[in-house]
Amino acid sequence: MTVTRPATGKDEKLEALKAERRKQTLIEALVCALVVALALVIFVVVHSQPQSGTAVDQAYAKLQQVTDKPSNATKQGGVLISADGTPKKHVPTIEMYLDPLCPACAQVDRALNPTLQKLFEAGQINVDVHAVTFLNRASSDKYSTRAASSLAYVAEHDPKHTIAFIGELYAEDYLPSESNYTSTSDAQIAQQAVKAGVSQGIAEASVTSGYGSWVDRATTYTIDRTELIQNGSSGFTTPLFRINGHIWERQQIDNADLPEAFAKSLGLSASDVGNAKVLPSIGADGVIA
Repeated sequence: MTVTRPATGKDEKLEALKAERRKQTLIEALVCALVVALALVIFVVVHSQPQSGTAVDQAYAKLQQVTDKPSNATKQGGVLISADGTPKKHVPTIEMYLDPLCPACAQVDRALNPTLQKLFEAGQINVDVHAVTFLNRASSDKYSTRAASSLAYVAEHDPKHTIAFIGELYAEDYLPSESNYTSTSDAQIAQQAVKAGVSQGIAEASVTSGYGSWVDRATTYTIDRTELIQNGSSGFTTPLFRINGHIWERQQIDNADLPEAFAKSLGLSASDVGNAKVLPSIGADGVIA
């Protein structure tokens, strides 16, 4: 037989305390469960976003973090220039995407560079130079980064000779071989700048500018931008020209015909190239003619 002892006031308080502890434990368990569930929802939402968009956003953010860059650098990784240093408001802007080691870029530039120089010097265009560095893989000494960094510095400090410097980087008697690269020094890069009309001081400073991190991060961002994919390409390729933000499709144009075709795309005749009194008819916002 079991004998039941009458409950005392002390026992009742103990039981009440135990009940309160059980209640608190249950509440804490529910809170933990809710926190875990919320964390899982956040994880699913974040990781379900398109990875390409995430990559380009991250590359853009990293580009903005670089502090050592040209004073006239754009947020998209270019260097915006005009002949007198101040971009014109009523003329088209030409974006040029090039790798200093790119042989295809060299072929196009040799055909088009004189026309670009005339247009630029006459104030008929602004130029947004995007020197990319993905062909570092073909060199043993990060040539593309070093040459692109030098070009960015010249575009900042001597915009008038920037187009000419591009031409000298692609000169037949200088351009390093992409397929059989031999080491090319900073001094050799600086000498090409001098040949383009850049002062010795600016040329020498350009190869120690410290803009290498900026051009490399700009490259990472550039190659992820889907709006830069040309017709017939599966990804970013150089050379690439955009006029007022629209890709100039020049793939079906023979190099010999590039100067006239380019002028026509701006709404100019070949005879108007270099004539400061005649501005391109498409203006600063127009679509390629």
